[in-house]
Amino acid sequence: MLVRQAHNNFFMVGPTKQQTRTADWMKRNMPIDYSVQLTDVTSMFTVLLVIGPKSKELLSQLTDSDLRLPPSVYKTISMAHASDVMIMGSNSTNTGEPSYSLYIPSEYAVHVYDEIMRVGKNYGIRNAGYLTLRQLRIEKFIPFYYEEIDSETTPLEIGRQSRVKFDKHYFIGKFAMQRQLEQGVNRRLVQFTLHDDHDAENDIWPYGGEPVFRNGIWCGATTSAGYAFTLERRVALGFINNPDKNGNLQPVTNDYIMNKNVLYQIDIAGKRFNVHASVHQPKLPSTGATISHDYQPTLRNKAILQLKH
Repeated sequence: MLVRQAHNNFFMVGPTKQQTRTADWMKRNMPIDYSVQLTDVTSMFTVLLVIGPKSKELLSQLTDSDLRLPPSVYKTISMAHASDVMIMGSNSTNTGEPSYSLYIPSEYAVHVYDEIMRVGKNYGIRNAGYLTLRQLRIEKFIPFYYEEIDSETTPLEIGRQSRVKFDKHYFIGKFAMQRQLEQGVNRRLVQFTLHDDHDAENDIWPYGGEPVFRNGIWCGATTSAGYAFTLERRVALGFINNPDKNGNLQPVTNDYIMNKNVLYQIDIAGKRFNVHASVHQPKLPSTGATISHDYQPTLRNKAILQLKH
């Protein structure tokens, strides 16, 4: 993710697994006249993600700034009396949920975290780790580097064609993607939803690397998998191919993937399970919430409420 902070100053954010690769690529492609400088500022910031339908109301208790942020927009605010906190909106967290990314100067990080947890008690806040984010982004069909994306993956292969500005005069890889646009791609990222024949309580769960079959013929493999809490079933992401009778790869089109007469299966530890394949994000209920600053949580234990009176 690239953020323009000034006319000649950019702030680049990349997941931990990309940091070394991104820095190396940038250095290899920088102008040889030293007109562009690259500095690693990772140690200067601590990043906290506040995720969930109550995230805006929670953080509003700690700042006077307007937290209504359009996509791809950031602002610098004071948060819990800590200055120079850079905040970005939902599209920066890769979860598909209402959320914020806070880039906090490291010297303020513990204080801001403590304040978020203190105020967050009234909102039922919980600590969550990487695996939680993994489940959320897989359910929302959000590809991730190292699992779905590598240095050879193109936006057209993962369904992100709309994010490429082909009318731009030039960018690295433009001609290769134009050929893909004209000739079609030989693989496509697909989301697989397991059917009811997979029992999450007793059957082995997919995790990534499972073979995918189309009408009984191998056509690809999963890259990652998780539990979709909204759909209440296991889901997986993976690439599929379209080989002809001689094994030559043919273009993978939406019609090829979404054909209603096709049966897709995933082999999990030697047992095949039926799955639904899609190139679109699933339609999930809205997670937005309208909550006033006077929001009070519902206590499950009525005895506690009675004691307070």
